[in-house]
Order: sequence, then structure tokens, then C-alpha cells
Amino acid sequence: MGEPVTLVIGLGREVGDSIARTFLEAGHRVLVADPSAERLESAQDALGDEIAAYHGELHSRLGLRNAITAALEAFGRIDNAVIIPEIEEGDHLLDFAPEKFEKALARSARGAALALRVIAERLLEQEDLPQAGVERIPQKGTITFVLGYAAIASMPGRFTESVGQSAILGVMKAGALELAEHAIRVNAIVAIRPREERAEPWTTRRVPLGRAARADEIAEAARYIASPHAAYLTGQSLVLDGGRSTLSGLLD
Repeated sequence: MGEPVTLVIGLGREVGDSIARTFLEAGHRVLVADPSAERLESAQDALGDEIAAYHGELHSRLGLRNAITAALEAFGRIDNAVIIPEIEEGDHLLDFAPEKFEKALARSARGAALALRVIAERLLEQEDLPQAGVERIPQKGTITFVLGYAAIASMPGRFTESVGQSAILGVMKAGALELAEHAIRVNAIVAIRPREERAEPWTTRRVPLGRAARADEIAEAARYIASPHAAYLTGQSLVLDGGRSTLSGLLD
């Protein structure tokens, strides 16, 4: 007892494994949850028996509670949650299909709000971990969303993704205000993720650093946000864009 417990909800396409590994190396106990058995198997192959795993859907109250229950059975508590929402497939406004769009928004905005509530309810039920080292103001826990760059800057052909990711960002900000009085911090990481660079090799001319964020860089940002060193950080988006947002036009 004494080591913090981190729940990684959704592994994404690459980032989840790296986040789990980074928290393990920082002394956390980690449970990863994902609806894909293949992704979970890959994570366990990469990380070994050091992590616990939950296989099941994560878009309903029951699914989220089952993931939390799995963490409680494995470790007795949770202290942090890192949520990696699914990224929607590309589409255009002129291909707009109302039913498909509504389902996508339910998975994103409603799913994010539901996750905040279910995780916050659990955090409020348990005692704080004992503080060690430098004395800091206690916190009940942290919740961090990992989002793509579409959350703050859209591109043609990513209509539903852009709306959904920016909606999650709105949920994060509103949720941070609601949970601040309960000492639960809520933040987001917005990053040009590796798959975006492979999908469209535009980063070399539009990103001053010339590449996407690496999975381990996103993981280190998540570890920092969850640490006591970020105890005054809530309702914020940590943007990992290699200078993209400061650039006007294209690089030569």
C-alpha cells in the first residue's frame, strides 16, 4: 500500500501502452481497460505481468464501473485516470449522416461526461494517499484526457472527429470547474499524434519541429499532470504541437 494506482481507459492506437509503461516506471500500479482484446493482449505482451487488464465496453456507466471494479479488485483503490477516447474515422460535412453523427457525439461528449462522473464518484469515496517527500496540498485524484490536434484545429475531411474531440475539451473544462472544490483535477493533453503524421505527411511544412509528438512524450506529459508537482493545474490543455499553433502559413 502507498503506491498510487492509475487507470488507463482506452489504449488508443499507440499511446496507451506508452502511458502505462511510463506510470509503471514512476512507481504506480496500473490497470489498462479497452474493448479490444487484441489491444489488451498487445499491451500485456509489451508490459508483462506488471499491469492488470480489463476487457469490456467503456461507453456506459456499467462498463466504466466494471473497469473501476477490476482496478479495486487488483489494487484496492484508484488515484488517477487517463482517458484516451477513440478517434472517429474521417468524413466531410457534405457526407453528414445525422444518426451516425449523433452516435459519434454520444461516444465522445456524453462518454467523457459519464467517465468524469463515475470516476469522480469513486475518488470521493476513498481516503487520500499519505503524502511523502515535499509537503503539498492533498488531492483526491486526477483525470486526464488525451486528445488529437483536431480538438483545437480542424482539417478538411475530419468533420465528426473535430466536433467530437472539441466537445470532449468542453466537457473537460466544465468538469474541472465542477470538481475543483472536491480536490479532483481534470486536464487534457492535445497532441499532434503519430498516426496523424502517417496519415498525412504535412508536419514537415506546418510544424516548426518537423514531426508529430512521440508516444513517450505524450506519456511523460500525462505523468507530470498526475503528479503532485502539478497540484495547481486544472482545467487546462497541455498542447504538444511542436510550435504549430505559433506558425502563420507554411515553412519553406
